[in-house]
Amino acid sequence: MILITGGTGTSGVPIVQALLDRGERLRVLARDPLKAAQLLGDDVELARGDFNDEQSLEAAMEDVERALLLSSPMPDTVAVQSRFIDVAKRAGVRHVVKFSAAGARPGSPARFCDWHGQVEKYLEQSGMTWTHLRPSFFMQNLLGLAGMIKSGTIYAPTGDGRAPFVDVRDIAAVAAASLSERGHENKVYEVTGPAALSYADIAATFSKVLDRPVKFMDVPRDAAKQNLVQAGLPEWMAEAINELNDEMKQGHLAQVTDVVQRVSGKQPVTLDQFVRENRVTFA
Repeated sequence: MILITGGTGTSGVPIVQALLDRGERLRVLARDPLKAAQLLGDDVELARGDFNDEQSLEAAMEDVERALLLSSPMPDTVAVQSRFIDVAKRAGVRHVVKFSAAGARPGSPARFCDWHGQVEKYLEQSGMTWTHLRPSFFMQNLLGLAGMIKSGTIYAPTGDGRAPFVDVRDIAAVAAASLSERGHENKVYEVTGPAALSYADIAATFSKVLDRPVKFMDVPRDAAKQNLVQAGLPEWMAEAINELNDEMKQGHLAQVTDVVQRVSGKQPVTLDQFVRENRVTFA
């Protein structure tokens, strides 16, 4: 049995589908099983619970051999995920796949990378086998920029920085392989798209596919943060996103790997493909 956490999110849903396509037996931890059933269908066993309820975690881990550790970003991420690791160890889980982040390392100036790095180290010291998935920026995040793209300008505080944006379906393919196959124990997978792209490159792709001008404008860091807060994000999360943008701008997240092809056997989705598939959203 495989336990999936975060199974109703942007990354979790395609991971569940990829595992179902492999014929795996799944249990998904969900705060709202009804909502989860609507998203995931009838082929998934659902367990009501959440990361802050140890008893629900213990119940969900009955007969579980492998688990995906994926949670929403919160200031207490390290404590929450470390608790999950403790419960998994007590429950006899043998292997944990940690959904981490590109650039993860303890002490990183980007708090998300620091938090994920701390949890990675804690998992490595647990005695269970592990796999760390470190995906780059999601192509699906560009859907949130549809308003900018429709207006003809993408605004971001990233300068000429590049990152190999990756489709969440490709992340899901790597996650599914790591959870359902042997040979991925104690491996770190930097999961990337096929090319490191700046936002100017991204704007050029939108221009080509949509057949109308889309440009990129570099903006001050503080202005980008203010825009995120005005859009409804808490101040800490807006600053955390800015820290990731800093890492991109400084060239720290530009590495391209062959992990998607090597681990899952599929060619990674290109940005051109992604934009064409979602053309209606951006048109």
